[in-house]
Amino acid sequence: MSPKKTIALITLTLASTSLMLAMAAGPDHGHDSKPTAAKAKAADTPGLTVAHAYLAGMEAADLDALTELFIADGKSSILENASNEGSWEYYSEHHLAPEMEAVKAFKFNIAQESEKSFGDTILVEQTGTFTIELNDETLNYRVAVSYLMVNENHQLKIAHLHWSSRPQK
Repeated sequence: MSPKKTIALITLTLASTSLMLAMAAGPDHGHDSKPTAAKAKAADTPGLTVAHAYLAGMEAADLDALTELFIADGKSSILENASNEGSWEYYSEHHLAPEMEAVKAFKFNIAQESEKSFGDTILVEQTGTFTIELNDETLNYRVAVSYLMVNENHQLKIAHLHWSSRPQK
């Protein structure tokens, strides 16, 4: 695969799943760029704990740890930049695993995040940036991620993930 196709594939995959969120663009776009209180208390909230574990798994390229975070048996759904990528099992095997082999490093920086509960369901929203190191190139993106989490066997799991990103200017 050509380097441009590899970069495009990585961009589409890492620009993976969630409802399109407003990007933390700064005061000139009418957004408050201060971190939310939820970020400061990440360890105190169950949804943010799972979301942070997801990002840590991505940074470590640890598919086993990531798989543990999702509901089982193909019941999850992944959306990425306006594409339905199927279940976590399909997405991780056919998209994420090959890309993780090509990426030297991945780093996610959270600008804002929040957690909202709806009964037993939790919605986590994050905005920020991520960096990919690929061969001799570093790529920088703005990103919005949302996670819909439910209880499965008394454990909070990701049922739906939507990741949307675009190159930083």
